[in-house]
Amino acid sequence: MSARERKEKQERIERQERRSELFKLIAEKVESLGYECVHVALNNSSGLSIQILIDLLGGINLDDCERVSKAVNLMLDKLDEEGSEYLAGLRGRYYLEVSSPGIERPLFSIEHYKRFESRDVRIRLAEPLDGRRNLTGKIILADEKNKIIKIYIKEEEREMAVPFNIIKGGNLKEEGLG
Repeated sequence: MSARERKEKQERIERQERRSELFKLIAEKVESLGYECVHVALNNSSGLSIQILIDLLGGINLDDCERVSKAVNLMLDKLDEEGSEYLAGLRGRYYLEVSSPGIERPLFSIEHYKRFESRDVRIRLAEPLDGRRNLTGKIILADEKNKIIKIYIKEEEREMAVPFNIIKGGNLKEEGLG
Protein backbone atom coordinates (compact mmCIF):
# COMPACT_ATOMS: atom_id res chain seq x y z
CA MET A 1 0.00 0.00 0.00
CA SER A 2 1.44 3.35 -1.03
CA ALA A 3 1.79 6.33 1.30
CA ARG A 4 -1.03 8.06 -0.58
CA GLU A 5 -3.34 5.05 -0.20
CA ARG A 6 -2.53 4.83 3.53
CA LYS A 7 -3.28 8.54 3.93
CA GLU A 8 -6.62 8.20 2.06
CA LYS A 9 -7.55 5.18 4.14
CA GLN A 10 -6.70 7.04 7.37
CA GLU A 11 -8.77 10.05 6.25
CA ARG A 12 -11.72 7.74 5.48
CA ILE A 13 -11.46 6.15 8.92
CA GLU A 14 -11.29 9.57 10.60
CA ARG A 15 -14.30 10.80 8.58
CA GLN A 16 -16.28 7.69 9.62
CA GLU A 17 -15.32 8.22 13.27
CA ARG A 18 -16.44 11.88 13.13
CA ARG A 19 -19.74 10.88 11.53
CA SER A 20 -20.24 8.17 14.13
CA GLU A 21 -19.69 10.71 16.92
CA LEU A 22 -22.03 13.18 15.20
CA PHE A 23 -24.72 10.49 14.95
CA LYS A 24 -24.29 9.77 18.67
CA LEU A 25 -24.74 13.47 19.48
CA ILE A 26 -27.88 13.58 17.33
CA ALA A 27 -29.26 10.42 19.00
CA GLU A 28 -28.60 11.90 22.44
CA LYS A 29 -30.43 15.12 21.46
CA VAL A 30 -33.41 13.16 20.11
CA GLU A 31 -33.58 10.99 23.23
CA SER A 32 -33.28 14.06 25.51
CA LEU A 33 -36.55 15.22 23.94
CA GLY A 34 -38.26 11.96 24.95
CA TYR A 35 -38.17 10.18 21.60
CA GLU A 36 -36.51 6.97 20.52
CA CYS A 37 -33.81 7.59 17.92
CA VAL A 38 -34.31 4.60 15.64
CA HIS A 39 -31.59 5.50 13.14
CA VAL A 40 -29.40 8.31 11.83
CA ALA A 41 -27.87 8.16 8.36
CA LEU A 42 -26.31 10.26 5.65
CA ASN A 43 -27.89 10.03 2.22
CA ASN A 44 -26.25 11.35 -0.94
CA SER A 45 -28.95 10.32 -3.44
CA SER A 46 -30.49 13.79 -3.95
CA GLY A 47 -28.13 16.23 -2.32
CA LEU A 48 -26.54 15.51 1.03
CA SER A 49 -29.09 14.87 3.76
CA ILE A 50 -28.98 13.75 7.36
CA GLN A 51 -31.90 11.40 7.89
CA ILE A 52 -33.25 10.79 11.37
CA LEU A 53 -35.92 8.20 12.17
CA ILE A 54 -37.72 8.81 15.45
CA ASP A 55 -40.39 6.87 17.29
CA LEU A 56 -42.59 7.20 20.33
CA LEU A 57 -45.06 4.91 22.02
CA GLY A 58 -48.34 5.79 20.33
CA GLY A 59 -46.65 6.96 17.14
CA ILE A 60 -45.14 10.09 15.65
CA ASN A 61 -46.89 13.05 14.07
CA LEU A 62 -45.74 16.09 12.13
CA ASP A 63 -45.38 18.21 15.29
CA ASP A 64 -42.97 15.62 16.73
CA CYS A 65 -40.85 15.69 13.57
CA GLU A 66 -40.82 19.49 13.59
CA ARG A 67 -39.83 19.61 17.28
CA VAL A 68 -36.91 17.23 16.74
CA SER A 69 -35.87 18.97 13.52
CA LYS A 70 -35.68 22.38 15.22
CA ALA A 71 -33.73 21.03 18.21
CA VAL A 72 -31.24 19.12 16.06
CA ASN A 73 -30.84 22.09 13.70
CA LEU A 74 -30.02 24.35 16.64
CA MET A 75 -27.48 21.84 17.92
CA LEU A 76 -25.87 21.48 14.47
CA ASP A 77 -25.78 25.27 14.03
CA LYS A 78 -24.03 25.62 17.38
CA LEU A 79 -21.50 22.93 16.44
CA ASP A 80 -20.93 24.71 13.14
CA GLU A 81 -20.36 28.08 14.87
CA GLU A 82 -17.84 26.40 17.17
CA GLY A 83 -16.04 24.95 14.15
CA SER A 84 -16.68 21.42 15.37
CA GLU A 85 -14.72 18.70 13.61
CA TYR A 86 -17.90 16.56 13.68
CA LEU A 87 -19.31 18.65 10.83
CA ALA A 88 -16.19 18.45 8.66
CA GLY A 89 -17.34 18.02 5.08
CA LEU A 90 -20.96 18.87 5.91
CA ARG A 91 -20.91 22.59 6.72
CA GLY A 92 -23.85 24.34 5.09
CA ARG A 93 -24.30 21.57 2.56
CA TYR A 94 -26.95 19.27 3.96
CA TYR A 95 -30.67 18.89 4.43
CA LEU A 96 -32.13 17.55 7.64
CA GLU A 97 -34.93 14.99 7.31
CA VAL A 98 -36.83 13.80 10.38
CA SER A 99 -39.53 11.15 10.04
CA SER A 100 -41.24 8.17 11.58
CA PRO A 101 -39.90 4.72 10.74
CA GLY A 102 -43.37 3.90 9.38
CA ILE A 103 -45.59 0.87 9.76
CA GLU A 104 -43.03 -1.46 8.14
CA ARG A 105 -40.30 -0.17 10.42
CA PRO A 106 -36.71 -0.90 9.42
CA LEU A 107 -34.68 -2.97 11.87
CA PHE A 108 -31.05 -1.91 12.25
CA SER A 109 -29.75 -3.63 15.37
CA ILE A 110 -30.08 -6.95 17.09
CA GLU A 111 -31.88 -5.04 19.86
CA HIS A 112 -34.55 -4.01 17.33
CA TYR A 113 -35.09 -7.66 16.37
CA LYS A 114 -35.28 -8.56 20.08
CA ARG A 115 -37.89 -5.85 20.69
CA PHE A 116 -40.07 -7.17 17.87
CA GLU A 117 -39.86 -10.90 18.64
CA SER A 118 -43.05 -12.67 17.49
CA ARG A 119 -43.61 -10.13 14.70
CA ASP A 120 -43.41 -10.80 10.97
CA VAL A 121 -40.24 -9.62 9.28
CA ARG A 122 -38.58 -9.36 5.86
CA ILE A 123 -34.81 -9.84 5.88
CA ARG A 124 -32.35 -9.17 3.05
CA LEU A 125 -29.02 -10.95 3.26
CA ALA A 126 -25.60 -9.83 2.07
CA GLU A 127 -24.82 -13.42 1.11
CA PRO A 128 -27.03 -16.43 0.41
CA LEU A 129 -28.16 -18.66 3.25
CA ASP A 130 -29.58 -22.03 2.15
CA GLY A 131 -29.54 -20.58 -1.37
CA ARG A 132 -31.67 -17.56 -0.44
CA ARG A 133 -30.94 -13.84 -0.08
CA ASN A 134 -34.47 -12.79 0.96
CA LEU A 135 -36.38 -14.28 3.86
CA THR A 136 -39.86 -13.61 5.18
CA GLY A 137 -41.02 -15.07 8.46
CA LYS A 138 -41.76 -14.52 12.12
CA ILE A 139 -39.02 -13.53 14.54
CA ILE A 140 -38.79 -16.32 17.10
CA LEU A 141 -35.65 -15.23 18.90
CA ALA A 142 -33.02 -12.51 18.72
CA ASP A 143 -30.03 -13.97 20.53
CA GLU A 144 -27.87 -10.98 21.48
CA LYS A 145 -25.08 -13.11 22.96
CA ASN A 146 -24.58 -15.29 19.87
CA LYS A 147 -25.72 -12.62 17.37
CA ILE A 148 -28.29 -14.92 15.75
CA ILE A 149 -31.84 -14.14 14.61
CA LYS A 150 -34.15 -17.16 14.48
CA ILE A 151 -37.16 -16.87 12.23
CA TYR A 152 -40.00 -19.24 11.40
CA ILE A 153 -40.66 -19.49 7.67
CA LYS A 154 -44.34 -20.43 7.42
CA GLU A 155 -44.31 -21.50 3.74
CA GLU A 156 -41.55 -24.01 4.48
CA GLU A 157 -42.78 -24.85 8.00
CA ARG A 158 -39.30 -24.56 9.47
CA GLU A 159 -37.09 -22.42 11.63
CA MET A 160 -33.96 -20.79 10.28
CA ALA A 161 -31.05 -19.32 12.26
CA VAL A 162 -29.65 -16.23 10.55
CA PRO A 163 -26.27 -14.84 11.63
CA PHE A 164 -26.78 -11.12 12.30
CA ASN A 165 -23.54 -10.22 10.49
CA ILE A 166 -24.96 -11.32 7.10
CA ILE A 167 -28.17 -9.31 7.43
CA LYS A 168 -28.01 -6.43 4.95
CA GLY A 169 -31.40 -5.04 5.94
CA GLY A 170 -34.64 -5.97 7.58
CA ASN A 171 -38.02 -4.51 8.30
CA LEU A 172 -41.27 -5.41 9.95
CA LYS A 173 -43.86 -6.83 7.59
CA GLU A 174 -47.44 -5.86 8.20
CA GLU A 175 -50.22 -8.26 7.20
CA GLY A 176 -51.89 -7.25 3.95
CA LEU A 177 -49.15 -4.82 2.86
CA GLY A 178 -47.39 -7.22 0.51
